[in-house]
Amino acid sequence: MQHYRATFVVMSGLLLALSIGCSSSFTSNSTNPGSSSTTAPISNAYWTAPAIGSVNTLGTVYAPVNGTQTAAVLSPAIKAVAGSLVCAATSWNSAGSALTITYTDSTTTVHVVVQVATTSVGVSAQLDADQAVISSVDMGSWTKGLSTQAVAVPYYTGSVWYAQGLSAFVNGWWDWHSTHATSFSGTAAQYLAKSDGTLNELHELLQVAVSANVDKVLPAPGNQASPYMSELSGRTVLDIWDAGFSGVQQSLADLGDYGITNCVGIVHNWQHAGYDNALPQHYSANADLGGDTEMQALLDQGKTNGCLMALHENYVDYYPNYPSFNPAAVALKSDGSQMLSWLNPTTGIQSLSTKPGWMVTNAQYESPVIHNAFGTTAAYLDVHSAAPISSHGDMDSSSPGAGALTTWMQENEALWAFERKTHDGPVLGEGLDHWYYSGLLDGVEAQLGAGSVSMNLGEAMPLFVDFDLLNIHPLQVNHGMGYYSRWTQAGTSFMTTAQMDAYRMQEIAFGHAPFLGSGTWNDVSRAFVDSNLVPPVATSYGTALASSIQYGVSGAWVSSSVAAQSGQFSQVQVAYSNGLSVVANANATPITWNGLTIPQYGWAAKNSNLLAYTAQCGSTICDYAQTATSLFANARDQSDMEIGWGYAAPSVSAVKQASSNSFSMTFGWQVLRDLGTQINYKVFVHFVNDSEASDASAGIVFQDDFQPSPATTQWQAGQTVTTGPISIAIPSSVPDGTYSIRIGLYDPAAMQRLLLSGNNDGTGRYIVGYLTVSGGGSKVSFAAPVAPANDPRLNASGSVVNFGTVQTDGMISITQEDGQWVLRPFPRYRNFTVLLSSESFHEPTIVQAAGTTTSTVVPVANGSYWQLPLNGSKTYTWPAN
Repeated sequence: MQHYRATFVVMSGLLLALSIGCSSSFTSNSTNPGSSSTTAPISNAYWTAPAIGSVNTLGTVYAPVNGTQTAAVLSPAIKAVAGSLVCAATSWNSAGSALTITYTDSTTTVHVVVQVATTSVGVSAQLDADQAVISSVDMGSWTKGLSTQAVAVPYYTGSVWYAQGLSAFVNGWWDWHSTHATSFSGTAAQYLAKSDGTLNELHELLQVAVSANVDKVLPAPGNQASPYMSELSGRTVLDIWDAGFSGVQQSLADLGDYGITNCVGIVHNWQHAGYDNALPQHYSANADLGGDTEMQALLDQGKTNGCLMALHENYVDYYPNYPSFNPAAVALKSDGSQMLSWLNPTTGIQSLSTKPGWMVTNAQYESPVIHNAFGTTAAYLDVHSAAPISSHGDMDSSSPGAGALTTWMQENEALWAFERKTHDGPVLGEGLDHWYYSGLLDGVEAQLGAGSVSMNLGEAMPLFVDFDLLNIHPLQVNHGMGYYSRWTQAGTSFMTTAQMDAYRMQEIAFGHAPFLGSGTWNDVSRAFVDSNLVPPVATSYGTALASSIQYGVSGAWVSSSVAAQSGQFSQVQVAYSNGLSVVANANATPITWNGLTIPQYGWAAKNSNLLAYTAQCGSTICDYAQTATSLFANARDQSDMEIGWGYAAPSVSAVKQASSNSFSMTFGWQVLRDLGTQINYKVFVHFVNDSEASDASAGIVFQDDFQPSPATTQWQAGQTVTTGPISIAIPSSVPDGTYSIRIGLYDPAAMQRLLLSGNNDGTGRYIVGYLTVSGGGSKVSFAAPVAPANDPRLNASGSVVNFGTVQTDGMISITQEDGQWVLRPFPRYRNFTVLLSSESFHEPTIVQAAGTTTSTVVPVANGSYWQLPLNGSKTYTWPAN
């Protein structure tokens, strides 16, 4: 929701016009403002009183043009509940800084005082009325003569404009800290009736800015910085929506096994009555997902890994099936009816909006029990930091602060403070309108979509980082660029290699912490990259301030203001106060930077003890990060990325016509990892109309499930298992056509799909071919999927990449732990090449290996390098001195 748009100001002889949305016509006073007794000088601008008899106006602002002429630039407007406000009298105070306007209508006399002052970049006007009859004050749009063009500012809910007639940027806003308004809607501050029919008295502070520097017209949140910035900097956020606590625990154990430990885990789907149901009841943990015992084991595993662990809570949505439901806790609308909130599309239950004053009250019954039961070390509050500041008020006249949006702000601040203290750790939240709240909590999933930059722009999002880096970044540690389905242009969670690169590049450009969302957090092949490549950079900029920001325009690095005039934000270079320099490239034209070639969606970061990049390495793209105590190198072997971290790779072995409307299928499974002995997974087969396959269930024309034989508990890594043939019936309603075959494994108890290897459609289904049905189901034919073309961003030949300090055709992390170098390889299923520079890593006589029957390996000298022979072990350890 957009709360306001830019308005007006005149400073330093520049003319910037704001029309504050007068609904009736208004002609400005033609008296020379410099000599009129009704005029108060304001720097180079003049605010004049409205003409006697004029309607709904607060006056006019004049300003010098070319030092001699004057022009009207601003006509603010107000409206009353009933009738029009007619100007009956005006007077200035002796200092000429406060204008009192007396208005009358058919029943009321009201006085409005306008206190005008200059600011460092513009004008401010404090507006106060002595009668509660004013229903809105509106800023309106810019004067056409200014030739304004909008500047898209990511994460800002307002609008910034470049006024070509002024050669300056302009902006205006109502102060959300002090307003008495109910809502900000467009350019207006609106005053709605409370349940007893009364309004709050007008009290607004209008801020207007004009500057040749675009950064000077961007408002700051005005909050204190989070006390947890150092603790959060560099941690990878794992966004966990998976059902089944034991499965999540195992995935966390897998991550720990690969050294992925510096994280924050957010468990979303765990609530007693199911997700988004019966709130604010959260505990005990959902029995169908494993209950309290398995939840405790899950959180303990995360903490063993060294992660902060949080459980999803929500104190905005109040459900009528909450066991302790109290009507007094529900916010009211102006007519006294209950205010609605989120409608759960799964259950069909309509939640209600909680009174702001009840949020902490409800949390006091829930959060301490959650913390004491499970030992949480962080908190996550849904909705609160995503909601527009005007969206969850309360018009109940008996409630303190009724009808004022500041009440919502103040009660959220109290709630976040309570959650910090209760969980003894940082509070994270959902992103969207989060800039208002920055610092009041500690970090959000940095979703776009509020203001002028919409969600689902994906890799096309402009890299205009100034507002985020200068005004939000100093206050809290945000993570990611939003949920994948709200980032990709197609609205799916599945991303191509290019999209994954672009997402990571944007994280780094905007100074965010790394984020692994649904479908990736438990995929070691993806998590191994993000948790080793980004954190060294995120740790460096986490508490540092941006000292310089430049953009690549027409082959040159230019200032933010020059770039904003043309709207070119595809290449950015940021310098930080601690000496860190970062460059990011969303442009098809590569950047040459510090000896590196940065391709599209690549980036690089450098300071005295850090070098990290996604850059060109000869003919392929590679990933690298090195500090004094760590190294990560990724040759991007295409076969490794295709196999990934899946448990098995499915395929179709045979399809045979059995009878009319019936056929048999046989499947093959290349087992990559043991599936465990606890769960007998079932196979599902979906036949899908691809033109309608928008999500995990849409487009299914017919389907089947079966228990494989042998059972998955008997499958072992390295085997190729055949299941079937199974008989599948074609319903008579199925039209002739070609349908993709999408299969997978799932836990029948938790209804959780297992991560496999192959062509994932983004929902845990894997496309293994195409079935053509003809003759009304009397004939079927099978076509294998076309082998995908080589990914231009991956190492298709599997060649060894020379990083200088290391040469490899796989992926390795090396960390210094207790005086030892510890190397972890990915993958473990092949013994790829690892050559270490003797200058960077002194060659040991022997290396300790863990995870196989062979406990040691002997290095092999190779020129200025030494080769580490891999043998399938988890870790390889040698002295760091």
